Amino acid sequence: MKQRKKKRLPKRQKRLIILSISGIILLGILLFGAGFYTQNVQVVGNKHYTESEVKNMVMRGPISWNTLLMSTFREHILFDNTAFMEYVDVEYLNHNTIRLHVSEKYPIGYVEWQEQYYYFDKSGMVLDCEEKTEEEQPGTSDSTDNSAKSQSALVPDTLKEEASKPFHPDLDEVPLITGLTFDKTSVGTKLDVPDDSIFNSILGLTRMFEKYQIVPDSVEVSEDYELTLHYGNIRAALGKDENLEDKMTRVAGILPKLTGESGILHLEEFTYGTQNIIFDKDQM
Repeated sequence: MKQRKKKRLPKRQKRLIILSISGIILLGILLFGAGFYTQNVQVVGNKHYTESEVKNMVMRGPISWNTLLMSTFREHILFDNTAFMEYVDVEYLNHNTIRLHVSEKYPIGYVEWQEQYYYFDKSGMVLDCEEKTEEEQPGTSDSTDNSAKSQSALVPDTLKEEASKPFHPDLDEVPLITGLTFDKTSVGTKLDVPDDSIFNSILGLTRMFEKYQIVPDSVEVSEDYELTLHYGNIRAALGKDENLEDKMTRVAGILPKLTGESGILHLEEFTYGTQNIIFDKDQM
């Protein structure tokens, strides 16, 4: 038996079919693009960076202008080489709106090295540096005034209210850390100190400084990693990283009563049950 030859479509008809399929695909792409076109971008969680700066860092490339694609394929964006940015999570709200949840790196303290101030985060990573100026030197009248403001601003009734505030300090809200030993440092590198645990201690203190609104002029770290807070002429000797929250609660309550005084507030051996705290006045 002879096999039947398959009928071939005329070239013109083939072209029409191809054009039709291509048109349907193109129309689908256009409808998909128009239906999920990013018109509104909300930014939350940012403090160091402005809303415009966050958008400029995230909204790059054609995919960023499609809410569905953006929230699907760029849901979690890491920023390894950006000073104060850690990551951004993209949330799909509706076909025209996405929300950018910003997680920033923040400083917990700064050190002085070669006439510059280096700000570091909770892991000891240096985020930023700035030139030291004469007005910014510790012990000047400006730092004393700031200490007085910190002490007078605090009253016991406000402690509960301050405890509810989110922790996310600016550069001017973190203390100078003295006594740390390291050979060199630069932005983007980690402070090479003998014991990294000191950063956890500083982080805990910084949280409580902001909580109670009592940022000291400086935090002194001894060779044995004992901690002393400097508020003008008042030194609060905290000792080792033990019962820090209880110690700082007492410091917050006592500081306003020591305005104008000079001496050492001893909390090295303080425990939860300690009743009396010694204030050793300087001999004039």
